[in-house]
Amino acid sequence: MFDTVAGKFEKGPYVPKSESRNSWETRTREYYDPKLKTDIKAVVRTLNLPQVRIAIMGDAGILSFESSLPKLIHGNNVAGIYDPAIALTALHEFIADHVTGEIPELQEAAYQRVDYCHNFFVGNALSDYVSTLASVSFLKHHRLTDRYGGVEWWNHSRRVRVYDKHKEILEVDKKNVSEARVILRFEIQLRKKSRFLERRLAKKNLTLQDILEPALAYACLTETLNRMCLDLRFVPQDLARNFLDEAFPYRKATRLLGIVQRMRTEPMSHLRTVSARSTYYADKRDLRSLGLWPACATTKELPGLAMPPIEHVLERNQTNTCASA
Repeated sequence: MFDTVAGKFEKGPYVPKSESRNSWETRTREYYDPKLKTDIKAVVRTLNLPQVRIAIMGDAGILSFESSLPKLIHGNNVAGIYDPAIALTALHEFIADHVTGEIPELQEAAYQRVDYCHNFFVGNALSDYVSTLASVSFLKHHRLTDRYGGVEWWNHSRRVRVYDKHKEILEVDKKNVSEARVILRFEIQLRKKSRFLERRLAKKNLTLQDILEPALAYACLTETLNRMCLDLRFVPQDLARNFLDEAFPYRKATRLLGIVQRMRTEPMSHLRTVSARSTYYADKRDLRSLGLWPACATTKELPGLAMPPIEHVLERNQTNTCASA
């Protein structure tokens, strides 16, 4: 459920520890400070390791960190972290081993980024899902990516991705992790600058403790899947006429069939410009209920990407944790 997290402390000074042992990089950053109305020159020292990235900046007064918690604990991020307490303790020890200075409990760190995720085991239908979801319009931008075999959507506040997890690990980490096969990863990336979680939680300054709540992650994943219309089935386009004729009168079924056929060659977002707002959302509701928003890009029906009950998610994680202990 949790993957990458990033936070920062402003309780410096912070100093790199054992620089001869670690490859810290030093660079100078110049920027204009509108409050001071002058140019500022700041030295940033960074340590980039596979598990954790650490930066000391602001005249050593700021410590920022970013880590994939599953990679830190398990060596890969196939499975997400569901109870972040143990992972944050391990991350704290890791940072303290590389940095000298006051490092409070990481739950108190100011939130900078969080990735919520869920794995869908879709078997041989993985490529069918990617082809189908490529037609979904959501957020301001979206694209089909060849790099990890998936689709991504993004705007200034969020980035949402669905992709082949095995292919992503193979290309990024150069590892062939067999348990990642046939996993379609659904992932939401949120950053502080978007203020998305701040608005949701009605709180101005969030800490990692605020955003690493299983109920919050589950709600964000479930609601996003629902808003994207991915949690219901996907019916093949070739069967659209049959489903529509059974559900609606002839004239309405024929009109909706025309919309389904247009979506083969036009993006969903274009439909907003050719119909009234109320008509667009009414058609969307009707087609979605039949599994035709979007229709499946292949000849077989695909189950929807629906989150299991949160109790089952947490129970499954507890079972896996006990098995690996």
